[in-house]
Amino acid sequence: MRFAIDGHEIDYEIRGEGRTVVLLHGLTTDRRILVEACEPVLSAEPGWRRIYLDLPGHGASRGNKDRAFADALVDALDALIQEVQGSDEKPPLVLGYAYGAYLAQGLARARDLGGLCLICPVVEADFGKRQTPPRRVVTREEGLPFSDDERERAAFDEVAVQQTRASLTLFQRVVHPANIAVDPIVVAAVRDFYALARPYMQALQAFERPVAIACGRHDHWVGFEDALRIARACPGSSYAVVPDCGHLLPLEAPGPFRAVLADWLLRVRSAAGE
Repeated sequence: MRFAIDGHEIDYEIRGEGRTVVLLHGLTTDRRILVEACEPVLSAEPGWRRIYLDLPGHGASRGNKDRAFADALVDALDALIQEVQGSDEKPPLVLGYAYGAYLAQGLARARDLGGLCLICPVVEADFGKRQTPPRRVVTREEGLPFSDDERERAAFDEVAVQQTRASLTLFQRVVHPANIAVDPIVVAAVRDFYALARPYMQALQAFERPVAIACGRHDHWVGFEDALRIARACPGSSYAVVPDCGHLLPLEAPGPFRAVLADWLLRVRSAAGE
């Protein structure tokens, strides 16, 4: 399915029926990483209507560079959520990963949400001000079967904390194809206007519905300490720092990731009196 707004054509798919859950991937990935990570939990029991989408300029979505700044992206996502909400009378849930989690924080200001799940969230938009740990590789297997595409090895070496055959296989299936398929003009425009201009922290401080935050201990891209600001702001928050993984937390630590997601969904049901 496609949703057109502001010169963007956002491609999305709907899986299941029930409470609406909108899933937002990060910059230079696409929805495949969240389908891979989240479907084992979200499809395990009925009641979750999952909206997987590709951000403008990513995956199957087309983007308009002139409307590819943070606040405009939040507006576009807000309109899409309004479109896909349908007959679901309960406020939608939003799960965001990396930059998608940053946009999710903006959505908390824009509309009534039933809960937030923020995975490896961007919190500090200014790269120079982020509190990040030093680069670390926890496990490095020899003789990994890289493809002939040199970009694959470079990207994997840069981000992976668990440099194993298992993590490389997932990276080759759901991360690298997205990396090389993005629209570089749209991505460059997002990076030029990466930060939200509209204040949203006050909305988070008033957000009392279930919030789950999970960070990789060795995430040298966004870190884990900045996310404490969100945990402190949101009264209904849980906060987990997962060891032995980095920015690829959903792929490198699937067990802990699924536990965080399952606990969040349980708290959402409890808050709704289900």
